[in-house]
Amino acid sequence: MIRSAVAVWKGSPLIGEGLVTTSSGVISNALYAAGSSTGNDPCTSPSEMLVAAVASCMSLMVVQEMRREGMKPELVKTQSTLTMDEKKGNWEITEIDLDVTVHLAGGNEKKVQHAAKIAKGKCPISKALNCPVKVKAKLHAEQPEPVTV
Repeated sequence: MIRSAVAVWKGSPLIGEGLVTTSSGVISNALYAAGSSTGNDPCTSPSEMLVAAVASCMSLMVVQEMRREGMKPELVKTQSTLTMDEKKGNWEITEIDLDVTVHLAGGNEKKVQHAAKIAKGKCPISKALNCPVKVKAKLHAEQPEPVTV
């Protein structure tokens, strides 16, 4: 499997802006900027796209692992938080925290936590990163509410 993206940047590093497009076309000329990492600009940033990739990959891997164990979750929601710190004039990703919620009627909390731990080790996105990735998982045994992101 090969995935690709094209990103262009115009202007200086802090005042400029860029556009990013993925090969699938789902992301098409999405505006990104350096300042969007810390503000509420109506655009994304490289770090925001990375944390979205980790969250989506983790949800998929948790479902895969749970199915492998005979469980059929109704919904898996992963909230991913990326922390960046400035060190010696350079920004570094210092940690990613994953908070996984599994909706599964009659499920077992320990099995859900185990599946999430295994899934973290199988997630190709988090495996590619050079920072700690922490995961917490919890079971929600009731019917899931409509999905919001």
